[in-house]
Amino acid sequence: MTEIKSIVVYTADCIGNAANCRYPNEVKITDEVSARQAFATDMVCARYKKHYRSTANFEVANALPGDCDNDHSEIAAEWITPEDIADLFADVPYVLHYSRHHMKIKGEKSARPRFHVVFLIAPERDMERYAALKQRLLEAFPFFDANAMDVARFLFGTEDPQVIYHPGVAPLNEFLDDLENEQAFAGMGHTIPEGSRNSTLSRIGAKIIKRYGDTAKSKELFLQAAEQCVPPLEDRELENIWAGKQRLYVKMRKQPGYIPPDAYNGTVSVVWETPLPFDEYDLPVFPVDALPETVRRYVLAVAESTQTSVDMAAVEALGVGALCSQGKYFIQGNADWVEPLNIYTVVILPPAERKSSVLSMMIRPVEEYEKGENSRRNAGIIESQIVLSRLEKEKRSLVERASKGKATEEEVRAKAAEIAKYEPVKPLRLFVDDVTSEKLTSVLAENKGRAAVVSAEGGIFDIISGLYSRNVNIDVFLKGHSGDTIRVDRIGRASESIIHPALTMVLAVQPEVLNGLMSNNTFRGRGLTARFLYAMPKSTVGSRSFSTKPIPEGVRARYQALIETILSGDNEQEPISLDDGAREVLEDLFNEIEGRLKGDLAEISDWAGKFVGAVLRISGILHVMKYPKDSMFDSVDRETMENAVAIGRYFLAHAKAAYSLMGADTVNKDAQYLLSFIKRERLTEFSRRDAMRLCRSFKTADSLQPVLNRLCEYGYIAVKPQEPVSGIGRRPSEVYVTNPAVLNT
Repeated sequence: MTEIKSIVVYTADCIGNAANCRYPNEVKITDEVSARQAFATDMVCARYKKHYRSTANFEVANALPGDCDNDHSEIAAEWITPEDIADLFADVPYVLHYSRHHMKIKGEKSARPRFHVVFLIAPERDMERYAALKQRLLEAFPFFDANAMDVARFLFGTEDPQVIYHPGVAPLNEFLDDLENEQAFAGMGHTIPEGSRNSTLSRIGAKIIKRYGDTAKSKELFLQAAEQCVPPLEDRELENIWAGKQRLYVKMRKQPGYIPPDAYNGTVSVVWETPLPFDEYDLPVFPVDALPETVRRYVLAVAESTQTSVDMAAVEALGVGALCSQGKYFIQGNADWVEPLNIYTVVILPPAERKSSVLSMMIRPVEEYEKGENSRRNAGIIESQIVLSRLEKEKRSLVERASKGKATEEEVRAKAAEIAKYEPVKPLRLFVDDVTSEKLTSVLAENKGRAAVVSAEGGIFDIISGLYSRNVNIDVFLKGHSGDTIRVDRIGRASESIIHPALTMVLAVQPEVLNGLMSNNTFRGRGLTARFLYAMPKSTVGSRSFSTKPIPEGVRARYQALIETILSGDNEQEPISLDDGAREVLEDLFNEIEGRLKGDLAEISDWAGKFVGAVLRISGILHVMKYPKDSMFDSVDRETMENAVAIGRYFLAHAKAAYSLMGADTVNKDAQYLLSFIKRERLTEFSRRDAMRLCRSFKTADSLQPVLNRLCEYGYIAVKPQEPVSGIGRRPSEVYVTNPAVLNT
């Protein structure tokens, strides 16, 4: 057995903060007192570089977490309890912590046992082996949450932690190894003395029934173990212990992802499910709680009224906030780093998702403001037209007279200069629909360098890509995002410069619109794809209700008033600063992303390279929507920046999926490539070496393994179950089997 040491975890300086990534405090758990200390704040089970939680920063761990929410069943008898954990993991040191939702209603789920279990493991410094150990735990005990198994997982603390400290004799690694070693089950050669007979047999019985199920072989092994008891236990006691294990096994069988013992031990074939399409993704929902209250309430009301995903309204609300704030403010990251407050957003959804309806509701207050402002300007617009008409008439007259020698060239030039300097009152135009680059440039020039493209059709991508014209100038879209000067040259007019242009795009398109954009040099080659914030909400089609709650008038009125307040401000490029807390959060994010650009973000490095700047912009937009009258007088605080980071992480996850949709995910492309060979050769079974011979494009096993993992993940292939290896020696190479559904299509 491995020498047992304390369980080491790392805690935050906060509690209940999903956006936090700093865990600087080491806590050694040796008893319930230290366990309560560990769970009094949010915590992680690994040490990370500079104490900043991220996959790329993983250094070492001797603790491994599992999360049990019992969401698999509404029947209380099928819920896993702390007592069951003690049965199953009797040998393993662990601490069990009742989570913040323990025995409370959570969403649509009734109150039930909910808890975390942090196991002792042998110290692990390899991130991939650590991840593999988590996967082994999940495969063996599927009641642990599959969504809580990432290497950088954190656990929420509770204000009054309720914990159970469970000492043991072997780390989790050894315990899981035992499940593959038949000799470990019966405890042969070890006397079980009086005083520990019940507990020892309970422990052994739990492992046996987990491995072999409620079978005659299990009962036989259990009784073999019972023969080691000195003195022997009565038959009645043995039956009671075994009956308890049988009840535990019933619970285990009800778990989603449960593998029957015969399949687990390699005696039957794989049980297949329908393969997932390569364009389906498990993506997070927009963190709507990160939005200011007025915006949040309206977003939720719109989603309810239209029966659409909250993501769509939330992302578009952020875009509308940018539309209103752009050109009025900029945000100061540090002394030499500023960002404007405009953003490009695109919601990606199939037809019939009510994209136009939601966008109309979100943009309507802007339309109303624009309409009202133009009504107020109407007299001035008419007067300006009269004045310009008169001036142009006077210029034409001077030109004619000069041709006859009755006027000088100086008089003509003076009149032309007068016309050029005249600033007419023009209609306010805050946003346009699909528009050419030339027309958009004019709109920017006429509206103090501010404009927005708002559309639920996606035709703007066709325009930008040059579908309708070979001579497309996309500089306005590039510079409109970055704020670089745009120079406008017009025939017959003096050149104009749009200083610090601010362009926002709020788009909702069908997935087909984005297909193949990565191969279009206009988009990725010029850096346009990297400027968009992507959202791919889950469809609500098929689950919508006819009777819905209308948007409360108070909620609608407060949202409209907020938009009008921001738009009516006469600010011109006012700075917004960060307080120390916000700057610290931003710096931590920068360090994290910088370390990932050559790691898990390499496939989208062009997008990820702009990610921190996008988060900074989002923090400024949130700040303005939170303090519409006093934005420049207050600094962005830690909470606002943490909310911006939470929203940013949502966009990061969705950007990966969008880039895959657009053809940037090489693993997905390679997986489909290998799958085509599997289908062509009708391979029912193959090894990794076979796959490399089949597809010569894979030069190394390391380049092939992610592809095989992706095909397994999506259900196209599976690792063939093999007999467990006893004793020492090298494990046999993995063999893959193909889902019959793949070969039948």
